[in-house]
Amino acid sequence: MQEPMRSMLKQLIGITDEDLDRLPPGIAKLLSAVPQVVDYRIIAEVTDAKYCFAGCKPGDKLVFGPQPLLNVEESTCPLCIGALAPMMERVHMMWDRLVEGVDPNEVWVRHSQCFDPGLDHGGLGTVYFKVYAEKPG
Repeated sequence: MQEPMRSMLKQLIGITDEDLDRLPPGIAKLLSAVPQVVDYRIIAEVTDAKYCFAGCKPGDKLVFGPQPLLNVEESTCPLCIGALAPMMERVHMMWDRLVEGVDPNEVWVRHSQCFDPGLDHGGLGTVYFKVYAEKPG
């Protein structure tokens, strides 16, 4: 990992040089690719919602980025841990593709569903999302 990224991480999260040297190769690669990753936003858009207690409705969006964090200012979907947790697998898959220099929208699974399985499957309601990446600007 190059020195500018090491310095930034030490300043942002307080990590030591010793711990930076211990990073697993995959994490080091991800951190080295931050400039490519922050050029994108990952968007999870509600495609279908039924009986959602959080109030998610079709067209609502959860926006991740431009940093690899949830952007609450740009998100229009109510925050629900039951929707965020399963979605993070899709978001991480897209970040992995960005790190590898591949189009993140060619990932093989681009949909997510909240934890509630819906009335027909022993729950109450459920929300479905399509997940995609876009380059702002």
